[in-house]
Parts: sequence; structure tokens; C-alpha cells
Amino acid sequence: MAKTPASSAAKSFMAPVAIKDILPINVGLTPAQEATMVSILGSPTIPLTTSCQNSKASGRVKDLTETRTISPIFKLTGIRPALDSVQTVLKRVFAANPSLEAVLSTEGMLCVRRRKPTSGAISKKISNHSWGTAVDFKIVGFGARGNTKQNVPKFIAIMVPFFNKEGWLSGIAFNDSMHFEVADETIKKWSKDGKLV
Repeated sequence: MAKTPASSAAKSFMAPVAIKDILPINVGLTPAQEATMVSILGSPTIPLTTSCQNSKASGRVKDLTETRTISPIFKLTGIRPALDSVQTVLKRVFAANPSLEAVLSTEGMLCVRRRKPTSGAISKKISNHSWGTAVDFKIVGFGARGNTKQNVPKFIAIMVPFFNKEGWLSGIAFNDSMHFEVADETIKKWSKDGKLV
């Protein structure tokens, strides 16, 4: 049976790209610190597990949360400024790579939980997904892999500069290729600019 254009595109976007070939990344951006997130967006109700417990989101996050259609393939639930930013980034990504829009999907955004470390070590830290400011991507028909060693899928390599330009940190920095999160510097700027009220 012949492959559809979407499945051919999906496979091509999963081709490995060496991380060394896309460096530098995340220049001027640092991971959002738990202390920053709690001070600006409040703490979720503790304790948390590594499963989504969105009813435990902070009051500020609940007030800012909405679900929005991002593409013909998926919706995201997160805080409004982060959704606005994702839409801005993906509009640019899709303009430069039109066939990606038909195959890009997600593992979600808001997920109130502890971190799931890629190293296997147990973490008690709160995941940045808990504030609706992180998103995990995948390609339709393929799983969303975190630790992809020395390579990343082509679609991630394509998206990193666009997300970095908008103030999002790539999870490549901590062996979580599918992950993007609003950087510490960006969340502080959004707060200063009054976007988180």
C-alpha cells in the first residue's frame, strides 16, 4: 500500500539531526526556576505525583488557563500568554515549513505534576508543565521521545531557533528533546509587562 503524503512527511521530519549541527542553542536563556514560577504564578497544591493532577493548579494558573485550537491536528491547554506565544512561534514555523503543520502533534502543555527526569533519578521538583508554560511535541504516528542522545528529530531541529527567538528554552539542554518551556528570563519579563494578571 502506498504511503500517503502525510506519512511520508512524518517520516522525513523524524530523520535524526546531530545536535552539534544546530548549536548554539538557548543563548541567553535559562530554565525557569521553581522559585521564579512559584513567586510569579503561585504554587500548585502539594503533594504531587508524576501523573497530571490539574485540579491542583494554583489559583493564578487556573485564572489564566484556556484551551485553544493551535492547528488542524491539536489543541493545547495552558496559560494565555504562553498560548499566544506558541501560536506566534508556530505560525512562523509553518510558514517556513508548510508540510510540518499536517503532521505536528503534541503530548500536551498543562500537566500539574512532579518532574519526570530523563536520567532515571527521582525528582521532588515541580514540573514547569504545572504552570501551563511548557509543551511537548511529537510527529503523528511516532512517539514523543525525551532523551534522543546526540541527535534530535529534524522537526525539533527546525523549531528550536524559532522558539528560542520567542524566549522559549529547548529541553535539549537537559536531555528532553520534545520539550520546550518558557525561559526564566521570559516569565520574569511577562510578569513585568503585566501579561500574567
